[in-house]
Amino acid sequence: MIDSIVFDIGNVLLRFDFVAALQRIAPLCSVPVTQIAGLLEPLKMELESGRMGGAAFLDELAARVGFSGETSLLRAAWQEIFEPIEATHRLVKQWHGRYPMYLLSNTNDLHVEYFLKSYSVFSYFDGAVYSHEAGVMKPDAAIYARAEAKFGLKPERTLFIDDLLPNVEAARSCGWVAHHYSEGQHESLLSRVHSLELI
Repeated sequence: MIDSIVFDIGNVLLRFDFVAALQRIAPLCSVPVTQIAGLLEPLKMELESGRMGGAAFLDELAARVGFSGETSLLRAAWQEIFEPIEATHRLVKQWHGRYPMYLLSNTNDLHVEYFLKSYSVFSYFDGAVYSHEAGVMKPDAAIYARAEAKFGLKPERTLFIDDLLPNVEAARSCGWVAHHYSEGQHESLLSRVHSLELI
């Protein structure tokens, strides 16, 4: 029996496009757009692991790519990369009040600030563990343990929904009931939750 549901965010509740952010800032960068992604990735890891805060990230990114615009523009480009996945939003609204629901996401303070104020779906959740606050990222088992302790989860009674297979497999190794989500195969999730008698 499932009595708690835990959602990832990226490509589960919100699709995202980092390429759009890079293309948006490229005209103001001295580094070719083809090189920006490679410079961004290690900084992104520092940001999402909590080893670097959002303001420092923006400053360091601007320096590495030779960004000549206003910091506010760089911030907006980094934040405004999301679109809602309405199919999962409907499930969240359907489950609200019936099951406690939580977020477990590899993310950062800049994105959290943006999506919490931009998408009402997040008001339906009862709590969150974000990697930048936890200081550890999925698929490390420690972040699942953090969620269990924070929310009082019973692994065998917790459904976890994530789009990345390593994260799903790590959750299963911790005893969670986990579903590998793909927006293009949403019916697979519906079949799973029907089998678990959640809808």
